[in-house]
Amino acid sequence: MERSGRDSETRRGYLYAILGSICAGSVSALTKISLVTNGPLVVTGVTFLLSGLILLLYQPRRRPEPGSYRYLVFFGLVGAGLAPLMYTLGLDQTTVVNASLLANGEVLFTTVIAFAVFGERLRRGQAARGLFIVAGLLVVSTNLDLSHIAFFQGLTGNLLILGSVAGWAVENNIIVLATKRFDTTLLSKFRNLIGGCVLTALFLVGRFPFGFSAYSSAIMVLLALAVSGATIMFIAAVKRLGAIRMLLVWSTSTLFGAFFGLAALGEQITVAQVFGGVLILFGVYLFSRGDRAPEAEPFVAPAGGPAKRP
Repeated sequence: MERSGRDSETRRGYLYAILGSICAGSVSALTKISLVTNGPLVVTGVTFLLSGLILLLYQPRRRPEPGSYRYLVFFGLVGAGLAPLMYTLGLDQTTVVNASLLANGEVLFTTVIAFAVFGERLRRGQAARGLFIVAGLLVVSTNLDLSHIAFFQGLTGNLLILGSVAGWAVENNIIVLATKRFDTTLLSKFRNLIGGCVLTALFLVGRFPFGFSAYSSAIMVLLALAVSGATIMFIAAVKRLGAIRMLLVWSTSTLFGAFFGLAALGEQITVAQVFGGVLILFGVYLFSRGDRAPEAEPFVAPAGGPAKRP
């Protein structure tokens, strides 16, 4: 009975991860549209502020739990503030191919930190299946045109992208610890609210130019909804899957991002990118089917109180 309940939670984790990946995939297209009329700081700040306000509508009377404030401040300043701002700034200063490829390093950084610091374990067979996902990501990101990948082309932008990825990788692992003790929804909505308030205050105090027409405002609301969905689904999934497995499945957002780029921006999808998308989906399928061993479960928090399920 216990095994059945665990398998059910794992399946729910994969479902949350896929739904969150769809939301995350739409973010890049909506952000690109928003950047036409406003700068990176304005777009990032308003997006996360609106996202936090949207999430507040769910159980509005509930407040952060005792002991969760240090987590919320870290998640807000790093995961919903510094990291997304660095990524948006970096994207303005490097090539799209470089940015996509470097952003996929989140899986690698999260895995290294999970292994080295938190002791998370992944079976050899699962790691091999995960290679299909990594291979697909490389194909989609580069379009098999390696001649255009040059790290020193837009060095500042590349370093900003890597910095944002490193910040999210650290957050990914700490989120696993936090979700063992605190409510997922509370972590989600207050995280975005803190980051959004800080960034919005920065561009208001700094008097950065901004402007919102009816069209751009509608896009920003859609973007905030997408960020809200991605945030809450991410935290709900990482609670059930652990940081490594979650990130491998979450990487399918690259595939969904290509679809939204085609639908909303008319960007081209090549045969190589389609092939890469198939590899990603096949890898996720094999990865989820092979998820049966107890040693592959998410790591547990160090000594502390009993876990609290949202």
